[in-house]
Amino acid sequence: MKYLIPSKRSRAVFGIGLIAISIGLVSKKVINYPAGGCMKGAQEITFNI
Repeated sequence: MKYLIPSKRSRAVFGIGLIAISIGLVSKKVINYPAGGCMKGAQEITFNI
């Protein structure tokens, strides 16, 4: 059987890449991030130097 990607190493890297991309897409649909950010109300960030 003739493979599109001949090297075993290349096939392994390609497979791992596909798995990583699919996990990223699934987690983006599953995890809902808040639209307004993580700060509640009118909070202010100050830096003490």
